[in-house]
Amino acid sequence: MLLVCSFVVLSACQQAPESLAQWEHAAAGALDAAISRDGRFALIASVNFGAGYWDLSKNELKFLWTHSDDKQKAITAVNLSPDGSRAITAEDDTFIIWNTNTGRSYGYWQAPAEIRAVAISDKGRYVLLGLGDGRAIHIDMNTGRRLEFTGHRDNAIADVDLSANGLWAFTGGNDYRAILWNTKSGKPLRLFEHETRVTALKLSHDGNYGFSSGTKSNANIWDLRDGAKIAQLELKPREYVISAASFSHDSQWLATGAPGRDVSLWEVKSGKRLRQWRVATRKPGKPVGAIVYAVGFDQSDDYLFSESSAGIGEKWAIAKNLVNK
Repeated sequence: MLLVCSFVVLSACQQAPESLAQWEHAAAGALDAAISRDGRFALIASVNFGAGYWDLSKNELKFLWTHSDDKQKAITAVNLSPDGSRAITAEDDTFIIWNTNTGRSYGYWQAPAEIRAVAISDKGRYVLLGLGDGRAIHIDMNTGRRLEFTGHRDNAIADVDLSANGLWAFTGGNDYRAILWNTKSGKPLRLFEHETRVTALKLSHDGNYGFSSGTKSNANIWDLRDGAKIAQLELKPREYVISAASFSHDSQWLATGAPGRDVSLWEVKSGKRLRQWRVATRKPGKPVGAIVYAVGFDQSDDYLFSESSAGIGEKWAIAKNLVNK
């Protein structure tokens, strides 16, 4: 894919228009969020009450899920399965799997340490937990088999991702490492070193590419087939933290979100920024910042969706006419 910007549209490559739609999904703000692979649904962990599962096409709350009546605890990690049939929510050291069609839960499970990040495979068959004590745990929910991965040097896990079939896990942590490993054997296939702690990572839908990012602008796109670095994102030379990422369905683009309200669209093969947006903040008198917790494409890669700590979801037009494939 080749980006071509004439003098007339040069500014569009630097700053994109306002969002096409804006929705309030958590009145008091959010602690985490996930967007379905087809961009139709979003799961938002609210500050004050459980996790809401939203139909974005109607901006309709389908289900509101909670773990307990303890108001001192909150859901802090959420994820949706690639096929959209299951959701997972985590609170402290417990997690619940939900059916996204009926809203019912499949059960309540406890982890051996604080859960920092979660991922779930198609049909909820496999679950991946990233823990605060440095362990990553892969669970077969049908058989109960658990595999503990300890390749992160006892440093806290910051983010995890799981292939749709549950066979490959991608984990990153405070040990400056992002590791792709096999969930059957527990053996690493690829190890990517960073200059700082890893804050975000993502697998492409076809499993060929991976993205991992540390603080201070070291964000890279990898070819997982041979371990080669495809591109390094052209970020600011000083500290820049990425908090969310998603590949387009054709793996030509990468979308990222950041704590500074930034949503960006990147060309995978070059690492060049193609589009940039700024998400909305809360009402006047409220905190003015916003962390982007989730980004995702619609099925045709025509639109991008975002969810932020402000509790606001937004829809953005990618404007493919500015990009020649």
